[in-house]
Amino acid sequence: MKAVIWLLAAALILMAALFWNIPAGVRFYGYGAIRELMKAYTIISTWRMDKISSEHFSIRFAPERRAEAEMVLEAAEYFYFPVTGDFRFHPRTRIPLILYSSREELNKSFGWDAEESAMGVYWAGTIRVLSPASWVGESDAERVRETFISSGPVAHELAHLMVDYLTGGNYPRWFTEGVAQYEEYKLTGFVFDNAAGSLMQPLYSMRELSADFDSLPNQALAYREAFVAVYYIVQFHGEGALHELIRKMGEGYNLSRAVEKVLGMDLEEYEARWQKWCASTMPDRENMDGGRNKYF
Repeated sequence: MKAVIWLLAAALILMAALFWNIPAGVRFYGYGAIRELMKAYTIISTWRMDKISSEHFSIRFAPERRAEAEMVLEAAEYFYFPVTGDFRFHPRTRIPLILYSSREELNKSFGWDAEESAMGVYWAGTIRVLSPASWVGESDAERVRETFISSGPVAHELAHLMVDYLTGGNYPRWFTEGVAQYEEYKLTGFVFDNAAGSLMQPLYSMRELSADFDSLPNQALAYREAFVAVYYIVQFHGEGALHELIRKMGEGYNLSRAVEKVLGMDLEEYEARWQKWCASTMPDRENMDGGRNKYF
């Protein structure tokens, strides 16, 4: 099973490379076709799991996790209209969710190391969620529900899905992470925070963030910078500019050209401005809610 998943992932990368030099519209729909194929495969691979559905989502889960599945489905519907309204995009079919009983089980589905601590993952049209019981330190059902809505991964991962569909996969990894963190902060007040991510230290360059985001040594700093870089756009150019950037990338522009078109500056100037701003105005964001978890 794992070998097949990685084979499909390799095929996606290969096809993306092949699409690179063909018209943007063809590339957009080609990527979408591959994504839907991989989504279908993921759904088929969970056929033995139980399933329940709501108006906009369907969720697969182990039989003993039905109560948690219902909670996750409720949270997903809670965030559906706020997120889709912000992005002005409504998927045509139900969004698949998969509930995993443990971190080990979730990590195994991607072949990740056991120490990875993601609570949610968006990949190829599907949102994977860690069982609330695995991380919410509460026993009262209502408190668990409140914690899951305020600190859970649903809004974050749903934002990843929005960016992926709207751009046809044409985005830097740091950008979708920054957008997802911003949407989550906007809707819940939650911010991924860690002392290691303090902005009072040398920052990664835009080149470093774009080239190898997930392998940078200080992941806390990389995540913090992704959030701040997007937050800067909203603060100085408005949410409309952020969503126009996403639209331009969906038309085939790379981030550099999209920034020039929408923000009226080149990527180097954009980088200099947001890094100067975060150094002088928001050194540690200590006035914001402290996050505790790593999202992907």
